[in-house]
Amino acid sequence: MEPTVFSEKHRVTYYEADFTRRMTIAMLLDVIILASEDHSDELGVGAEFVRQFGVTWVVIQYDVHINRMPTVDEVITINTKSKSYNKYFAYREFTITDEKGNELMNMTGLWAAMNYKERKIASIPKETVEPFGAEKVNQVPKMPKPKKIDFDEADKQTFTVRYTDIDSNQHVNNAHYMDWMVNVLPAEFLTNHTPTGFLLRYENEVKYGSNVDSYYNMDKLEDGTIMTRHEIMSGDSHSAIANITWREN
Repeated sequence: MEPTVFSEKHRVTYYEADFTRRMTIAMLLDVIILASEDHSDELGVGAEFVRQFGVTWVVIQYDVHINRMPTVDEVITINTKSKSYNKYFAYREFTITDEKGNELMNMTGLWAAMNYKERKIASIPKETVEPFGAEKVNQVPKMPKPKKIDFDEADKQTFTVRYTDIDSNQHVNNAHYMDWMVNVLPAEFLTNHTPTGFLLRYENEVKYGSNVDSYYNMDKLEDGTIMTRHEIMSGDSHSAIANITWREN
């Protein structure tokens, strides 16, 4: 059985963009997650069905390559399929295209099933993945690890986890981690640079009401592009780590 491919259109709104009228990385993640949820709903294995098995889906890591960020009022098409899975992890692919069919970005994501009550990784119930037509494998493809931050050289900013940061799965919405990472960068840098890709890995949950510290380093690469290395800490707990690459506008 071949993996089912799901596609849906989305118009980029002004509140999904920044000063430059480009969609933010956090909103890009929200749109991607929505497409994966709509794909699941179409196949009858949405969030409520999955919860019958005492689990919920959580993202472990993203690997994203960006040709161009979507802009305000642009109509984009999100395409996704569940490629493969094993006992504990599921591997999903995405592409986003413009109205002419040009690829704006491609992405791979690694998902896991988390026990809803114990908040621990659990075995994936086969009933939740079989309808996607994904291949069952012994090992899903390995994803590159983000480079760690140098805390001694890092700048940081502290954020408090608000009620509206928590989603219906009772954890901090994935996109907020990226907001915390991007919002520590200087406004002048963000205005004059656009992302070309990122690696984002989630480590530990952040709880409502806690404070998180967002650290970053900035490196100039040999090809002239910029890499920012990020880490979100909640107390002594490593919550998320990312590398974002940028080019000048």
